[in-house]
Amino acid sequence: MGMTNKLSFGTMLNSLVPISQLNQGKAAKIISSLGPDDVKIIVKNNEPMAAIIPISRFSQLIEAEERIKEK
Repeated sequence: MGMTNKLSFGTMLNSLVPISQLNQGKAAKIISSLGPDDVKIIVKNNEPMAAIIPISRFSQLIEAEERIKEK
């Protein structure tokens, strides 16, 4: 499984989530809307602060990191 998809400008804009939405109790809705290749970027004061990704994608990233460390 590879992560070859590239974020277009429109996709990137749609992935931005103001931190205020999390503070307003919308976290569950944001998380449940994630598709297998989706990323949500949490923005605070117009600055990216964190990312929300599906656990399957997180697992892929951890496995890739381990393979790189082994080399």
